[in-house]
Amino acid sequence: MSTADPAPAAADPSLRVGSRAWLAVLSLMAVSFMLYQIALLRELRFQLMTLFTLAPFLFSSVVACIAAGSLCADRIGPRSGVVLRWSVLLLPLLVLPVFVATMAVAQGIIDAGGDSRYLYQVQGGETKDVAAGDAYLRTSILGFLGAAVFGYGVIFFLQGLIFALFFREGREQGTLSNVYGVDLVASGIGALAGGVLTFFLTPIQTALVSAALFVVTAWVSARPLGIGRPAAGGVGIAVAAIIAAELLGGVLSKYEDAGRGYTVTSSVWSRYRKIDAEEKPESLAIYTDRLMFQAYLKNDADHLNDPRILTARLAIKSERPVQDILIIGGGSGADVRVLRNLLGPAIRITAVEIDDGFIRMARRFPWLWESYSTAEIVVQEGRYFLENEKRRFDMVVYSFVDPQSAIGSAGVPDANFLYTDAGFRAAYARVRDGGTLVIQRVYLVEEQEEFVRRMCATLESAGIAPDQVRLFRRSWSVAWGYYGKLSALHVVVRKGATPPEVFDPNLVSLDWIPKGRPTTDLFPFSLGTGVWFDTLLGYLRRNVLLMVLMGAAGLGLAGAAATSLSRSSFFVLGFGSFLLESLVLFNSFLLFGDPNLSAALAVGMFLLWGGVGSILSQRWEGRRWLYAAVPASVVLYAVTAPLLNGATLAAPTAVRCLVFAVHLAPVGIGAGMMFPIALRRFKDRSVPGLFFMDVIGCALAPPVFWIALSLTGVWLVMAGAVVAYAAVSAVLAFRAT
Repeated sequence: MSTADPAPAAADPSLRVGSRAWLAVLSLMAVSFMLYQIALLRELRFQLMTLFTLAPFLFSSVVACIAAGSLCADRIGPRSGVVLRWSVLLLPLLVLPVFVATMAVAQGIIDAGGDSRYLYQVQGGETKDVAAGDAYLRTSILGFLGAAVFGYGVIFFLQGLIFALFFREGREQGTLSNVYGVDLVASGIGALAGGVLTFFLTPIQTALVSAALFVVTAWVSARPLGIGRPAAGGVGIAVAAIIAAELLGGVLSKYEDAGRGYTVTSSVWSRYRKIDAEEKPESLAIYTDRLMFQAYLKNDADHLNDPRILTARLAIKSERPVQDILIIGGGSGADVRVLRNLLGPAIRITAVEIDDGFIRMARRFPWLWESYSTAEIVVQEGRYFLENEKRRFDMVVYSFVDPQSAIGSAGVPDANFLYTDAGFRAAYARVRDGGTLVIQRVYLVEEQEEFVRRMCATLESAGIAPDQVRLFRRSWSVAWGYYGKLSALHVVVRKGATPPEVFDPNLVSLDWIPKGRPTTDLFPFSLGTGVWFDTLLGYLRRNVLLMVLMGAAGLGLAGAAATSLSRSSFFVLGFGSFLLESLVLFNSFLLFGDPNLSAALAVGMFLLWGGVGSILSQRWEGRRWLYAAVPASVVLYAVTAPLLNGATLAAPTAVRCLVFAVHLAPVGIGAGMMFPIALRRFKDRSVPGLFFMDVIGCALAPPVFWIALSLTGVWLVMAGAVVAYAAVSAVLAFRAT
């Protein structure tokens, strides 16, 4: 690898990317790509949910495709206009067929894996099936890569190619700050719009909106790019035909539902997931993103084998009458149904559920809705409800809360702010003196000791004394693939007294285990990650070729970064920028509760402020204090964001949004300045090549973020972002303009 970067390619004299027309084209493309990305990631979560261990890598794969496109832009000389013309014409025609291809490829590879599609039923004995685990991971990797290479990759390849050319032309024409700023601002608007659309549209419908915007982009580009009206009109007619076919006949949606392995009698797309129902004469099964979620026996009024019966028995045995019960995680109504059947109509039940899709699904089954509708149903995130509700209850129940309801939607399995010490403290505060708090949580049997130890430490950190707690586990367990076996922990807390004895053949008493690490808002993992890491490392050790390929890629990347100050600077800048964006996302999930609102506001506002920073960068880059102020702003944001969350969590939504946006401004503006300044400081280097290194750094950050958060908490992420921006700022401060 040469120590010198390739010389910049010649600019295309026919382009004036700083003009209003070109900035309008860039804006429309940025919004269209962002909407398409949001639609795609929602769809992939449904198609590949069974491969959830790869969820942190989904965004990385999108970014890696953008990086590949930017690298190819290096091969284009003064022909940018021709490439942009064809790209703008092709994109509207490609986005919807590629969306379908992504679904088809993912389903085909997963189906080819046979039983590896969902859960491995480990047969007999206590040992895990290593061969099944390897098959699962092999199918996961192939499904993940196949969907990227033969599906959505082409769209984001074109995005990287187009944006790299825009940035190159902008630097050559002295308009880079405006070009990059407009890109960030438009992307931020796209993120906010995409967040709003998830409330109303399915992923496929969002992709239709994106395709329509790409058509508008082609029309707006006609004059600056020299696209003929007949060509733009033909593209528009073709896309309109595909959209009409979907809206009238559901042509694209038919591909979405293939290969599920169960018969769907009813289906709902919520803001968070696809919810399917399979109804039979005697039973009902509810699936979320292809995984079993809840099962009902229609004629079961005794519920003797239902783990939710514990709540009813505790209410019956309570020394003081239980008049009202709060359920966190109402789901499709299973808990309400059990309590209503066993405790009668006099009990007041409040059920809090974040996903209104479950409620819409329950309405479709009168026998289920008859019981569920007797509760006061609140559509809200559980932690936010607990922090803001003023009422107290005789019993508060955590009903197997779905770990994907919080930051898991960003690709972090298990993280949920309900199970932190602050979450338990908020729940405990909603219990009347002498009342009961019941916490139910699924866990891996192989990690039982560590899980119980962590649970006990978290309870104690929340101010709950051990003598107020009894711990139980289910006497049976179920196979959960190569992970091992799955069971459930039941924590019974009596406020101010010792909980009653529980005699149930399905429950086994557990001892309190001290000296664990508590789960906190800065380390929101109640489950361990040891089994996942051990299994993955074991798989890699048994597949030498894969290790060699990964090692070669890592060495190549390290060599490319280490042999050039410009490349290493842009790699660190990209890595740090996404660590910072991940930190912003992390803080927003706790502050707003609603994952879609959180992601839209966090990404949207971060990009909007970054756009402002880019536009201001040319004016401020000559001031030396700026290069100390940027890393200082990252430090300030990292330290104050948790404090601000705690201070504003109970404020109205509008107030929290305003405070969040204002608080984010300094660090967002500072971060937005760095990329255009760096491109100008390294003006003798190729823009596409530097953009490639920046995007590769972004692509590596999500898995690093997840691993760091899983093992150490958010502090390591904070430190990484600070160090990255400090290093890049130091390089830019002492490099001549």
